[in-house]
Amino acid sequence: MKQPSYQIRPLAEADLDGHAHRIAIDSLDSALRLYDCAAETYQMLAEFPQMGLVYRSQKSELKNLRYFPITRFPNYLVFYRPIETGIDIIRILHSRMDKPNWL
Repeated sequence: MKQPSYQIRPLAEADLDGHAHRIAIDSLDSALRLYDCAAETYQMLAEFPQMGLVYRSQKSELKNLRYFPITRFPNYLVFYRPIETGIDIIRILHSRMDKPNWL
């Protein structure tokens, strides 16, 4: 059986880079750890896509969207959709961000 995988949309990559950049201002080690923890979280979610909570929205384009915090960085949420081969990562947002306006 093929190992589940994940695909990352460009906005999600840019989100993670932006968060890491802000963290790196205070701690480069923490910023690098964010990337490692994000990759671990992506793979875990690809293997178990139902782990995340369903994101409730009236917008039809957000149907089936789920979210889950990055391991050891609980304020950073991975928004994704389960797909046949694993997950499709849509955005990575800080928990304090106005999610309806960013999704």
